[in-house]
Amino acid sequence: MVYNSMMDKALFNDRAAQYELWYQTPEGQYADTLEKDLFLKLVKPKSGQRILDIGCGTGHNLAFFKGLGLKAAGIDASKPMLAIASKKIGTEAELYWGHAEVLPFDNDSFDIVTLITVLEFVNDPTKVLKEAGRVARAQIYLGILNKISLLAVNRRTKGKFRGSIYNQAKFYSIWEIEAMVRRAIGKVPLEWRGTLFLPPSWHKYMRRFDRLMPYANNPFGAFLGVKLNVERREKNNA
Repeated sequence: MVYNSMMDKALFNDRAAQYELWYQTPEGQYADTLEKDLFLKLVKPKSGQRILDIGCGTGHNLAFFKGLGLKAAGIDASKPMLAIASKKIGTEAELYWGHAEVLPFDNDSFDIVTLITVLEFVNDPTKVLKEAGRVARAQIYLGILNKISLLAVNRRTKGKFRGSIYNQAKFYSIWEIEAMVRRAIGKVPLEWRGTLFLPPSWHKYMRRFDRLMPYANNPFGAFLGVKLNVERREKNNA
């Protein structure tokens, strides 16, 4: 993860050990499955491609990427989280300590760059996105917490983010993300879809409904997947 302030960084460091617990719950597994399905539908990664996960945290997504046959690397500003990632992944992925605003990589170093729930926690998301565009050769994938989803509105109304890392997150709508992309990278082909239209706690009853809901251009899912084709960016934006 990357952070808005030293206080946020300390918050992530303190909760590094608990970060993975969410994925071990039935709700977390359900949400994780839908989010990974969305990545596959949009990105269509090919074995052997190089992928960078910015804000890789404990390496949860890196393990998934390795399972797809991708050459994975991750960068994070939390050393405790990277320590967990190192134990989990070992030498199967390259791990770097650093900040999303200043990536230690050459231009066009990766076929795919991912920022999954990262822009929500940084001071200057436009700068972070611009830097991602610099090191990405072909695609950027954004995993976004949607501010206008029913789940987000319900949680804000009931104060369920209090005491959570998400209490300090800034959620975005797809239209705000589109505007940010134009500022950071310029005019590039963009495709997005949404998922998690209902609370994950309803997973026992709503699996069929969530999968039947239309993905493309539905702005109300709690999680938005956004694919940017930077390989086709206009030359004056490169």
